[in-house]
Amino acid sequence: MARAVAWMLVTAAVVGCSPKFDWREVRSTADAYTVSMPGKPQVVTRDLELPLADGTQKVSMTMTSAGVGPTMFAVGVAHLPSRVPQDTVQASMTYFRDGLLRNIGARTAEKEVTPPPGRAAPPALRASTSFEAHGQIGRPGEKPEPARLAARIYVVDDRIYQIVAMGRAADLPDEEIETFFTSFKLMSP
Repeated sequence: MARAVAWMLVTAAVVGCSPKFDWREVRSTADAYTVSMPGKPQVVTRDLELPLADGTQKVSMTMTSAGVGPTMFAVGVAHLPSRVPQDTVQASMTYFRDGLLRNIGARTAEKEVTPPPGRAAPPALRASTSFEAHGQIGRPGEKPEPARLAARIYVVDDRIYQIVAMGRAADLPDEEIETFFTSFKLMSP
């Protein structure tokens, strides 16, 4: 009996310390996607300067994000300029990837990914990449902690979708990343 009580206390302590992921569906009709996020998301739009062959192009990116403690799940969407050539698409993906990696001071290993599911008509998938990186995060003056970043970037029609899970490595288990990524679906515009 004492062993059973001790086991229940240990289990309760472990469950009490782990973050609670309260997944709920988020729908963006403006950017034609649905995704599950752990909590009520916030939406922020900001302007970015995309590097192009003939200079830079200002684009607006809308970032929808939610988090549990220091763990963040986000979907960013930017509309690319019309008739962007394929080399610019690749340069844009590199720009977004490198920006994410700088957040945790990391390197990346890339792999091919399949198009996101959903959407009645097949989307015009122009490019995609998936990567995971490990680095460090922490506030200035605090001891840095191991960090994990997992991301997928898709260029579909004239939109670039950036799907990101980032946080302390200990707080970001594989199953939660998979729940997030597999929930992302494109809708018909």
